[in-house]
Amino acid sequence: MASTNYPGSIDAYPVPNNGDTISVADHWLGPAVIGIETELGTDPAGSHTNVKDRLDQVDSAMGFKNRIIGGNFSTNPWQRGTSFTGVTNAYTADRFRPVLSTAGVIDVDKTADAPTVSEAGIFTQHCLDVDVTTADASVAAGDYAMLHQPIEGYNSLDLGFGQSGTRYLTLSFWHKHTKTGTQSVAITNSDNSRSYVAEYTQTTTNTWEKAEITIPVDTSGTWIYDNGIGLKVWFCMMVGSTYGGTAGSWSGSTFFGSSNQVNNLDSTSNNFKIALVQLEAGDKATRFETRSVGQELELCQRYFEKSFSQGTAPAQNVGNAKGAIGISGVSTNAFVLMGYATFAREKRSEPTVTTFNPFSAGGGWSQSGTLDIATGLYALGTRAITIRVNGTPTSAASNYTVHWTADAEL
Repeated sequence: MASTNYPGSIDAYPVPNNGDTISVADHWLGPAVIGIETELGTDPAGSHTNVKDRLDQVDSAMGFKNRIIGGNFSTNPWQRGTSFTGVTNAYTADRFRPVLSTAGVIDVDKTADAPTVSEAGIFTQHCLDVDVTTADASVAAGDYAMLHQPIEGYNSLDLGFGQSGTRYLTLSFWHKHTKTGTQSVAITNSDNSRSYVAEYTQTTTNTWEKAEITIPVDTSGTWIYDNGIGLKVWFCMMVGSTYGGTAGSWSGSTFFGSSNQVNNLDSTSNNFKIALVQLEAGDKATRFETRSVGQELELCQRYFEKSFSQGTAPAQNVGNAKGAIGISGVSTNAFVLMGYATFAREKRSEPTVTTFNPFSAGGGWSQSGTLDIATGLYALGTRAITIRVNGTPTSAASNYTVHWTADAEL
């Protein structure tokens, strides 16, 4: 495997790993990659940055570098819809949930606005856009408004939270906020008993700027390493004194933002936009990990899945049964007819299933495209569901359809 195109120091593999940006690739590609990594680490002029970019791409292709799911809002599947009015504590873009305790009101939208390819290094078209529709200019002590993504314990296991030693993770993202000044993010454990607050600055109003924040991995506290919440990432939009802390160190208190945080909800003219969100191991922000739309959808479906076509938000009376469970009647006896659905992706845990009538606002099964008949969940697992007709069919010859969602969110 020796190369004649690189200096002799690379030819003489194996060599020690200098701990640069390569992680997964170190293990998979072995001494040759480690040799290249070492050579890059000894290059003070940085003349091999193009090779470093390639290694970042190898790491991305062979691992799960970005622990944020759906951080590219163009490939994020937005399974629940792309526009949300007055949302307070519900998922919007997949894996992103606003959490508010304030008199202020926000809408969340998928908006065609993003940093340019010359700025970000990759092309994307959309952002997550928080639009303030009711202002709250007076922040009470217990007030807060955040965007939040919980990360499953299995997906943060290797970061080593709660274990001894020195390790880092880096959060990078693009931001475009109307409010200038000090903004903040936070990392917490599952019950928010351990928190780390970090600050960044919106320098120019309504302009795309990049934040790169390196955070030491906490060696204390209780952290979950299974299918529960491993850690939480918070984007603070406003916070009162109860939940606003000092930036730059781990705390045994519940802090969601900095005590210096500006109030992004103080005017209905304000917007709070983020794009290309990445959380990765290490003390450097590397190139944004590009995953295909199919890969991103599969990652999201571990937590939420729907029978509706992509682009159709789950709702009653959508006017079609494409993708719905369908069965043909063979009896007028209640509880006899059953429909089955196998999930596209095994769920994190047994989900909460909600059913939708394709042709009526009343809910339940649609009988031959018109009537409502109650649904019952007969069997539920992490791989499939069985939904039965709980009502009494009016005709043994009827056809029945029902849409569904399966929610196993953290």
